[in-house]
Amino acid sequence: MFVELSKLRKLLKKSVDEMTDLEKWAVFLRYADSPDHRGVVNRILESREGLNVAGELLMNISQDERERAIFRSRRKYQTDLESNMLTAKREGRAEGRAEDEKAKTITIAKNALQMNMPVVEIAKLTMA
Repeated sequence: MFVELSKLRKLLKKSVDEMTDLEKWAVFLRYADSPDHRGVVNRILESREGLNVAGELLMNISQDERERAIFRSRRKYQTDLESNMLTAKREGRAEGRAEDEKAKTITIAKNALQMNMPVVEIAKLTMA
């Protein structure tokens, strides 16, 4: 099973009581280290004993410098990966739009040729 932790922002709008156990775990895993979301994480920890134990374990682990370094490294990798994916999407969309424009220009030129327009006029028409 895959859980895309980056897509959990909308779960923060739900009250803790409305969240399923899986949603609570997902929010906990995604936002446990975020000071901005400390309130919701604490309410989640209070709602389930297993999550409370996990929270205590996370605090113990985070006190170990080596474990923190590993965590930061993994987090940086994930952030870089997400950034690279967004960049690739933007570049792909831009490339697709450029190809669409090229195809439209070719279609216009072909139609103009079929209408016996002078080549000079077609060039002016398609250069804009």
